[in-house]
Amino acid sequence: MPIEHYYGRMSEEFGGALVSDIIREQQRLPVGFLDQLLEYRAYAYAKAANAADPKGWDSSPMRRLAQEIEMELAAEDIDGNG
Repeated sequence: MPIEHYYGRMSEEFGGALVSDIIREQQRLPVGFLDQLLEYRAYAYAKAANAADPKGWDSSPMRRLAQEIEMELAAEDIDGNG
C-alpha cells in the first residue's frame, strides 16, 4: 500500500488526525500498535455488519473472518471450553 494511502487511512480512522500526529504516536507506542488497532476496528465493523445483515457475511474477506471467529467462539461455548 502506498504510504500516502496508509496515512490517509490512519487519518480517516482517527477522526482526521494530522499525519504528523500519527507519526508521533507511532514513535511513542509499541511497533504495530496502531495497525493492530485498525484491524480490531475492522473486525468490529464486520461483526456489526454481520449482525445487521446475517446473509451478507460472505460479501467481504473481513466479514467472512468475523463469521468464522464467531462460529469458533460459539463452538467453544457449546463444548464448555470457553
